[in-house]
Amino acid sequence: MSEKTLYFGYGSNLDHDDWSDWCEKKGHDPSGLVELGPAWLPDFKMKFHYYSGNREGGAADVVYAGPGHAVPGALFEMDEKAHKAMDRKEGHPKYYERRDVNVILADGSIVKALTYTVVDEKILAYHEPPTEEYANLIFRGLQRLGLPTHFLEAAVNDYPEDDGLTELFVYGTLMQDESRNVVLNSHPHQLLGSGSVAGGLVDLGDFPGLISKEYSLVHGEFYTVDDISRLICDLDRIEGFYGYGQQNSLFTRMIIEVEFQGSSQWAWTYIYNGEEGVEIPSGDWRNRNY
Repeated sequence: MSEKTLYFGYGSNLDHDDWSDWCEKKGHDPSGLVELGPAWLPDFKMKFHYYSGNREGGAADVVYAGPGHAVPGALFEMDEKAHKAMDRKEGHPKYYERRDVNVILADGSIVKALTYTVVDEKILAYHEPPTEEYANLIFRGLQRLGLPTHFLEAAVNDYPEDDGLTELFVYGTLMQDESRNVVLNSHPHQLLGSGSVAGGLVDLGDFPGLISKEYSLVHGEFYTVDDISRLICDLDRIEGFYGYGQQNSLFTRMIIEVEFQGSSQWAWTYIYNGEEGVEIPSGDWRNRNY
């Protein structure tokens, strides 16, 4: 059986036709690349600082940017032949090189995958804008996956103010009038309203924990935060999150879909890693009468 490799795509490979057309021209079978669903690369942001002769303009790269930032994309599975073809398409190792990353999936799980980033020698000291055709490949892929496009637009236009993913969902002691709301209040923010996420809620004594659970909802508050990076650093310490790929974190910082005013919005939240706790049937920390 052919070995499978997980791959995070964030650029032109979000457009299946672009991949298929390239494979046809180069004599590769495109069927070995299978899309598994939307995904996020946390702590990174997109940049256009590499000129691609094939694209006749800038081509996308991802660079480490710190907590609060994230790149939307898709998780794929590649067989051995597709992996070799992808290496060739990405110009590995002369132009882009493989990089192991931690990827957040839509169901709140984390997987290790590989992606491709521009080699240091090819990074330009200035912004290299992509062609409209190339940017539209990525734009259409993000739209199809139900992912936001404003991160792409910021990278294409080289906006200096890149605030990251500024939305936050809280469901326990960070909510208004709760014991740790003072932490949230120490950062400029706006309460957008009540929201809910798929999952279950367990009572851990002084605070609750969000867990993965089908066919139930957890209720909380939906915020936008002016300086999400600073707040995330504070919340990581409070929630006992030591970083992606690290062991023994009490909670893991995730990106999750929040149901808010009849639509779905992506936001940061924290998911409990333990197995203890009594489930709160209501999914509401403020309504935890058993």
